[in-house]
Amino acid sequence: MKEADDHFKLGIEAFKAGDCDKAIDELEAATRLDQLNYKAFNYLGAAYAAKDRFNSAIGAFKAAEQIAPAVASIHYNIAQAYEATGITNEAEYEYERAIEIDPNYTKAREALDKLKKRLHHV
Repeated sequence: MKEADDHFKLGIEAFKAGDCDKAIDELEAATRLDQLNYKAFNYLGAAYAAKDRFNSAIGAFKAAEQIAPAVASIHYNIAQAYEATGITNEAEYEYERAIEIDPNYTKAREALDKLKKRLHHV
């Protein structure tokens, strides 16, 4: 597990430094070695999203959700990726799930309100 942790730490460092390609390489390695590290999948999804690879991001976020379904931020991230790909009904559902898990999740509530306003003006 130490090797997985090393890749995970390097991946987070690269992501925070803005090197998403290196982050993706490291986090993919981390998730291969430790398939139960939902944080690695969550960061991997964020790195994919930063590269506009939203389908890959959704896949990584969904893997994180399978491991830790009660983490509100994962649902928020899934919603953001769905919204970026124009799958608004799924985005709306995931924002609602995030708020259900954490009723004080202001970012999710604001994003959901914004999405609903946009949908009703179309």
